[in-house]
Amino acid sequence: MRISKDIITLSIVGLGGRANAYLNALEEYYSGKYRLVAVAEPDLEKQKMVKDKYNIPTENIFADDIEFMKKDRLSDVVMITTQDKLHFREFAGLLAKGYDIILEKPIATTIEEVIKMKELASKYPNQLIAVCHVLRHSPLFTKIKEIIDTNELGKIITIQHNENIGYYHYVHSYVRGPWRNSEESSPLILAKSCHDLDILLYLTNSHAKKIASFGTLTEFKKENFDEEKMADYCIDCKVEKECPFSALKIYSSQKIKSVVFDLSSVDKIRKYLGASQYGRCVYRCDNNVVDHQSTIIEFDDGITATFNISAFTSKINRTIKIMCQYGEIRACEKPYLIEVTNFKTEQTKQYEIETTATGHGGSDKKFIINFMEAYLNNGKFNSTLLSAVESHIMAFLAEKSRINGGKVEEIK
Repeated sequence: MRISKDIITLSIVGLGGRANAYLNALEEYYSGKYRLVAVAEPDLEKQKMVKDKYNIPTENIFADDIEFMKKDRLSDVVMITTQDKLHFREFAGLLAKGYDIILEKPIATTIEEVIKMKELASKYPNQLIAVCHVLRHSPLFTKIKEIIDTNELGKIITIQHNENIGYYHYVHSYVRGPWRNSEESSPLILAKSCHDLDILLYLTNSHAKKIASFGTLTEFKKENFDEEKMADYCIDCKVEKECPFSALKIYSSQKIKSVVFDLSSVDKIRKYLGASQYGRCVYRCDNNVVDHQSTIIEFDDGITATFNISAFTSKINRTIKIMCQYGEIRACEKPYLIEVTNFKTEQTKQYEIETTATGHGGSDKKFIINFMEAYLNNGKFNSTLLSAVESHIMAFLAEKSRINGGKVEEIK
């Protein structure tokens, strides 16, 4: 049993965008309640920044996770926010050292690793393993859950859920970027959408029984490269100006916030994008993850759901329609709106979820708030590893179904 305490010591393995989002939330809401004491990160500039900002001793700055894991436990909590492939070894090693863990999703990249993680976690029942399924903490989805739980609309019959990736985000992350190839990271439905499957479990308060899935890589493949007009890099391409996926267009628009390139001159463009993976033609990359996928799910009690994920959207958001016995709920992100129609009263109510917070519409901050309140006060936390395992297994079986032409997979 964890003991309630006034201040939490924290270590971070992998100081990327997700770690910084959580650190910013900690500083905003819990300054003085936490202390960052160790970091494992290969980037020397990031090492210096975090060392100076948080006054971390030099001996507690590590070049990688291996060096960090050689040390005895250095803090109460460790945050694992590295690339997906590293999560299993880091989780296994750090759990055994006694750390409570904040673990970024996906928790692992194979179904065998996920099952093993569940087995390992069961051996350490007094250690908190918080999985970053931040949608469970979302102001939008928690309000939807609240509406469902009133039972005014009766039981859920079926759900339509969509994750709209956005064409420019997709080509940045899943064609040119680190999640482009399932051999190096994981399938799209796992890397991008394991927490969408998790939110369906959360909203239905149910378990999935069967799953089937269909989808392909349709657009962003070498067969669509025109040798006469196109070039390996956007800067040399004859049709760059009319291509919606042009790296020059996307990165000069500042739609992508995670990387910034100086594109102020032709020389600068050639320097920063001319030989960069982010400057490559989308039809000449080594990507293999699908660009659209449709999944159907049967839950306990006869509830059914469809889940669609697509690169071919103008917006980056989620939309959902929940059809119940006596009414329906429609909701969307950006703007964060919920519309509830009651069939009995024939009345429709609208809820506008006020949020100015970035990071999944305030979900990142709510995740940290919920974690800290649970940790500081020895309370309950609702996105643990045990709750995350099922959504990951759903993702793996959906991908298996997709590869096998939509064969229905039983979830046991």
